[in-house]
Amino acid sequence: MKGTVLTLGTFDGVHRGHREIFRSVVRRARLLRLTPAALTFAVPPRLFFFPSPEASLLTTVREKKELLKECGIARTLVLEFDARLSRMSAEAFFSKYVAGLARAREVIVGYNFGFGRNREGDARFLEEAGRRAGIGVRIIPPVVAGAVPVSSGRIRDALRAGDLEKANSLLGGLYGISGRVVRGLHLGKKLGFPTANLEVAPEKIVPPGVFAVTAEVPGSRKIWGGMANSGTRPTVAGGSKKMIFEAHLFDFSGGLYGKTLKVRLLRKLRDEKTFGSLADLSRQLEKDRAGAEKICYNIPHAIDERKDKIADR
Repeated sequence: MKGTVLTLGTFDGVHRGHREIFRSVVRRARLLRLTPAALTFAVPPRLFFFPSPEASLLTTVREKKELLKECGIARTLVLEFDARLSRMSAEAFFSKYVAGLARAREVIVGYNFGFGRNREGDARFLEEAGRRAGIGVRIIPPVVAGAVPVSSGRIRDALRAGDLEKANSLLGGLYGISGRVVRGLHLGKKLGFPTANLEVAPEKIVPPGVFAVTAEVPGSRKIWGGMANSGTRPTVAGGSKKMIFEAHLFDFSGGLYGKTLKVRLLRKLRDEKTFGSLADLSRQLEKDRAGAEKICYNIPHAIDERKDKIADR
């Protein structure tokens, strides 16, 4: 493998700050005729030290790798953060993974990045280690929103608070949820709203509510508008003990069972609530569909970063 221009980080969510780093990596790699690469972790170090009982990730490893590829990162190296790695010194980490495994010729990281035991590998250490190894180092300043740096933590807080608009603004795109389509209760079909039930990774943050969405099968160029519900189905037979994410796609025909579906959340329509009867639920779904269609078919196509068009009605 030829040398790389390398960035390192957790990159949960791949937000606006991360994308600024990736743009610099791709530019420098093109200039130096090297491979744009990223080194990241399967599980963020913070969750190794402080495990969380609730879903705590914006992106699964698979989603993150796909997003990095969309940003121009040609090679992503994923490390399992474990007890051995937590004890490794910054010097050893730099030698084994940065200079060794990644064959970095230049390193570009964010202003607050740290690595190695007790995060001793800060920007000053990285610059000094780079000088000794003949590896250039560039530090990217923060991207600021509302006088505060954009961060994955701010996005997690926004989603948990139900503020999708703020989360999408900090991401610089649309929050996405991917999962394999599995069989459900078929109640939606009986009500006239057949849904695709997604098997979502338990560590993935899924905000509750009803949303206007776009959806696609990865690898397909077609995007459908739709609406999605995330919650416990409180109206149906006492509800569910676990969160269920299901999407109704407008003007869709065909089968999706077993396929992966990627859903992007455009706008929140309402909170999930309990209805007195299935007839009341059906009437509300009609209102939800009207609201979601208005959003899906009138929102600027440029909101999708790949500039694909939502499928024609």
